[in-house]
Amino acid sequence: MLEILSLDADNVIGCAVDGKINNEDIEKISNIIDEKLKTHDKLRVYVEVNNLDGISLDALFKDLKLGFKHFNHFDKKAVVTDKAWMKNITPVINKIFSNIEVKCFCLEDKDEAVQWVKR
Repeated sequence: MLEILSLDADNVIGCAVDGKINNEDIEKISNIIDEKLKTHDKLRVYVEVNNLDGISLDALFKDLKLGFKHFNHFDKKAVVTDKAWMKNITPVINKIFSNIEVKCFCLEDKDEAVQWVKR
């Protein structure tokens, strides 16, 4: 399940993951991206991962398609989680996707993550 978070910054998409991600979640994000791109060339993402129980196969393909479509429309992503594996892959993601700066924060540092992604 994906919950949309209001972060008081029009160029930032905020969401929290708690459970399994499905098609409806990806559609929700896709619609928000399309709407925000009407007024911004570059967007930023704040993702808070409390519990990730996976992603449905259909949602995975939609997410990949969405990512390729909007590859150059993002410049920053804050990932907030206490999941060690997510923290460990952040440096790899930064090397592969050099057009977007990704930074991982602990759940207790949510406020710092929000401020970082807005700057």
